[in-house]
Amino acid sequence: PIRLIEYDDRSSPEQAARVATKLVLEDEVTAIVGSLHSGNILAAAPVLELSETPTVGSGTSPSWLQQGYKYLFRSLGNSRLSVTQLADYAASVQMQRIAIMFGNDEYGTTGAKDFEARALNNGLKIVARESFTHGDRDFTGQYARILRQQPDGVLLWGLGDDLGSIVRQLRQSGYAGPVLGSEGFTMRQVLDVAGNTTNGVVLAAQYLIPETTEAASSEIMRNFLKRYYENFGSMPASDNAFRGYDAVKIIADGIRRAGSLDRAAIRNAIQDTENLQGIAGDFTFKGHTGEGIHEMQIYHV
Repeated sequence: PIRLIEYDDRSSPEQAARVATKLVLEDEVTAIVGSLHSGNILAAAPVLELSETPTVGSGTSPSWLQQGYKYLFRSLGNSRLSVTQLADYAASVQMQRIAIMFGNDEYGTTGAKDFEARALNNGLKIVARESFTHGDRDFTGQYARILRQQPDGVLLWGLGDDLGSIVRQLRQSGYAGPVLGSEGFTMRQVLDVAGNTTNGVVLAAQYLIPETTEAASSEIMRNFLKRYYENFGSMPASDNAFRGYDAVKIIADGIRRAGSLDRAAIRNAIQDTENLQGIAGDFTFKGHTGEGIHEMQIYHV
């Protein structure tokens, strides 16, 4: 049996650090799932590492697993896999001139930087770099500058709750070409906001939320969605449900194999994980620094 102690970090790095401290010092938890946002994990990481608390986060920025932390793990692939595969796709369809529109948070800036490095390595040219702040809704200036460069493709890299407005305004500004997108495009609310302006988006993602349980891409996803629907009466609103499920599964498997609730023993068991089947695929952490998934899928809207 697993008892959950839950706090809302409010998508705030400062609150995430406070929550992590409370979980570790007051609640004395065995392990932690979260956060969803990479910047929040970075803010909480010193507390988690100092307390030697195994933590499985689901933010996709590569950076928080590049700091040398030993107690942090990820419950899906990182965004470097996404941007690498998107840059390779752009080259394969002979895009030459790419514009980048990215969120100016940790996730957005890292994704844009990694995409640009891979694109340049593939012989592509970055003709515009424009940023936005989470929650912005007017991108007139950025798109005017992008359109002047007449790009062959536009990369939109940001959080899911921004992407609907971003892609809709991009199309309204007159751009009809291909769009490369982050995994945030898998969120149902993006399609609700943007409608058919998402047509032509190519995204790299770990998975999609299917319309029905029967359309699930694997047996483990199908079984999860069936139980989810029985409990909540609807399909998940986003793939965060998948990320959380896999995170708990990774921790539970580590506890079983450790045969103990000792945090260091659990951490070592997770680090030695090989071919643990999850919704994201087969997790292998052994030989890697907190990364268990090593490929993603390309989807077309």
